[in-house]
Amino acid sequence: MIEITSIVKTFAGMDRPAVDNVSLSIANGETLVLLGSSGCGKSTILKLLNRLLEPDSGEIRIGGTSSIQQPILELRRSLGYVIQHVGLFPHWTIEENISSPLRIQGVAASQRRSRSRELLEVVGLDPDDFCARFPDQLSGGQQQRVGVARALAADPDILLMDEPFGALDGVTREALQQEVLRLKSELGKTILFVTHDLFEALALGDRIGVMHQGRLEQVGSRSEILGNPSTPFVRELFEKPAQQLEIFRRSREDGK
Repeated sequence: MIEITSIVKTFAGMDRPAVDNVSLSIANGETLVLLGSSGCGKSTILKLLNRLLEPDSGEIRIGGTSSIQQPILELRRSLGYVIQHVGLFPHWTIEENISSPLRIQGVAASQRRSRSRELLEVVGLDPDDFCARFPDQLSGGQQQRVGVARALAADPDILLMDEPFGALDGVTREALQQEVLRLKSELGKTILFVTHDLFEALALGDRIGVMHQGRLEQVGSRSEILGNPSTPFVRELFEKPAQQLEIFRRSREDGK
């Protein structure tokens, strides 16, 4: 579904590339989590995918076609984009916010209303209760659910999720992680999820890509990352989580 080959992106004033010769492939229906600290290049990769930024070199192919050969609006309609601060329009109702991508496409008002109600149910919000509300009448977790619904409005093949739960409390964050897993199971979307949280990466990713200083250190499944780290950075990063997971596993076995 997504093929990234040797992409490089450098910003003015930086002493190294923000994205440094990264190659990565994501299969249809897969959830790949990009994990790393602030400034490591993971969010820049999402912006390169939806062409908010253009790479200095390298190629990105989506669905087998180079992204630069696709009309930019068509490309972005195929990519649902969810960000940490949601970006809901404050003076629009929840129904209007969710259906805004369809409004741009010229979809009829009746179809937009129907789709908004359908998607509220998909993300676990009662449309009778939420359609007419405004964003400031929702909690942070509810706003993020609406952000996910809006990203799904045009039925994109791919969801790009840029630290969508980073500003939420732990309980709400865990609930929304479970919601992502449910949506993945039910809708079968290809998801590229960015986070700085180790345990979020382990919970959500079919595979995890570890970023550090613009470079992709390792890509692998949970078991590969935890059991066979390929660089000293990855080994040190996952050493404590691996120990905690082993303690949890043994405690469960002892309790049987």
